[in-house]
Amino acid sequence: MITGVIRYQRGTLVVELPCKAYELAVHLGSIGIRTPASELLAHGTEQIEVKLAANESVGELILSKLRDSDTLSGVNLACQEVSRVCPFGYEGFLDMLCARPQEQYNRYAFYKSYETLPPSMAEGMKFILEETRRYRTTMENYALACKAAEDEEYSQPEDGDWER
Repeated sequence: MITGVIRYQRGTLVVELPCKAYELAVHLGSIGIRTPASELLAHGTEQIEVKLAANESVGELILSKLRDSDTLSGVNLACQEVSRVCPFGYEGFLDMLCARPQEQYNRYAFYKSYETLPPSMAEGMKFILEETRRYRTTMENYALACKAAEDEEYSQPEDGDWER
């Protein structure tokens, strides 16, 4: 999703986000960074150079929301959450956030009626985290509606004529 190149003193680290939080700490420690990822700004510091690049469109979206106050662990958490709520691809999530006019249809439009949370007004990685919550809730509501419709269909008395 996102590749980070981190330089500190004479060491260089290339890390793929998302990764497990403890792995991120180990990676940072491998080049001598003892600052917790939760305190390391995603744009870097005077001593630590951080460059982030997206490998796919969802990564570009995450990086476009990046603010000066966001930390490396915040970016990693946002990537983890997007991966978690989009196990089958990112198209619906991307369409929820910004419908792409070049596409023939908006994959999220069908699910919009199952939304119960308003769009996020936050900025930075908090925006991404709130939007993943909205997407997850919408998809859960859709799944519940499908399950209820299926249960209702199977609870109907069967027509005995179907075997004839």
